[in-house]
Amino acid sequence: MQAEQTQPLASIRLARTEDATGIAQIHVESWRDAYAGLLPDKHLARLDPQRHTVAWTRSLSRSEDRRHTLVALVEDAVVGFATFGPARDGRPGGEGEIYMLYVDTDWRELGIGRQLVQAAFVALWETGSKQASIWCLEDNHAATGFYRRLGGERIPAPRQESVGGASLNVIGYSWPLFH
Repeated sequence: MQAEQTQPLASIRLARTEDATGIAQIHVESWRDAYAGLLPDKHLARLDPQRHTVAWTRSLSRSEDRRHTLVALVEDAVVGFATFGPARDGRPGGEGEIYMLYVDTDWRELGIGRQLVQAAFVALWETGSKQASIWCLEDNHAATGFYRRLGGERIPAPRQESVGGASLNVIGYSWPLFH
């Protein structure tokens, strides 16, 4: 008996300028949801979807940024996105990084985040990356659990980042990308 093959829920493609509003909405809502209690309330309250839409429109109008932003679509609506590129820590050796990964709250735990990560890994591999990393707040247990379930290996050295006036521990996970 053959196992039934299921189709992915979302289609994944490179972002377009017209996706900016959907990306901005998910970006703001995800931050307010995922970082409540982790980031200062004032910082989360100041997040403005309209300002984020302007910034995303500007970003996606540059071909370099468009090449490094993926969207997940369900019935032509943006339900998630990922941005990626060379590792920000500047280490040599062909390492790529997923900078942002967010899925609309109503669409979580349906495999869309996994689809976005896998598509970003393929894109990083195609540009010569031998490994990929993702960094998240140490206290963001949903994210850390997700990255562990995806097989990410914890990067030993955490780093500090300042967000909204708070200094926070950020931890990374790494995956080999085979050529």
